[in-house]
Amino acid sequence: MIRQKLKSTAIGMNNEFRYRGEEQTRIETFSDAVFALAVTLLVLSSTIPSTFTELKASFHDTIPFAICITLLMLIWYQHYIFFIRYGFRDVKIVAINTLLLFLILIYIYPLKFLFKILYSLYFNMITGDREAQNYLFSEIIKPEEISTLMILYGLGAAGVFLILSWMYRIALKRKKALNLSKLEIFHTKTAIYDNLIMAVIPLISVIIAASQIGGYTGNFALSGFIYWLYAIAMPLFNFLRTRKKKKLFSEAEKTTEP
Repeated sequence: MIRQKLKSTAIGMNNEFRYRGEEQTRIETFSDAVFALAVTLLVLSSTIPSTFTELKASFHDTIPFAICITLLMLIWYQHYIFFIRYGFRDVKIVAINTLLLFLILIYIYPLKFLFKILYSLYFNMITGDREAQNYLFSEIIKPEEISTLMILYGLGAAGVFLILSWMYRIALKRKKALNLSKLEIFHTKTAIYDNLIMAVIPLISVIIAASQIGGYTGNFALSGFIYWLYAIAMPLFNFLRTRKKKKLFSEAEKTTEP
């Protein structure tokens, strides 16, 4: 199991955190099974090609599939980090974790469907294939259904990251019981803010989709393009938090010097 292998090697782990959940729990084992099921559902959602033409067409699913797998692994890694940091196994965390897994399974098909459509839309716009674009909005999805799709997906994506933020918030509230150091508290707060940012961007997409800016096609393209904000927001946030950490803890060291 990947989670157990990572725990045994501590590859890529933050050495500023004392890990309290190195022992594998049944919660984590069950969660890994659900994530594996989610990946399986992504694979099974693609039709097996029976002709060479269909085989070539199937490669159009490569990029949407890669995006879906990347998002799932991002959520899985967040889940892994949370449990190895805090080692929770109480009823409250189990209930919240169950809600998280429920959302992941519910939104697997919308996730794949959305990114297939977005990829087709952008690809057809770049190549100027009007016939393929007309087919997309007549046979695959109707223009008046686009905003509903973006709203449903955005709410689901925001829900996943809000739950992760909630879990880290619980860890912060239990800082005394966990005996978290000041540096560990800082990293816990960083995780809360990180997941809140991850949730805000889908909510922005929901607002755009609901506002019907630019007509059906333009609204779809814009509300989907908003997700590229991750490429700007997350590196910028991590840069600012790293700089703040250096400032805070370098000042703390100066005040403790004799």
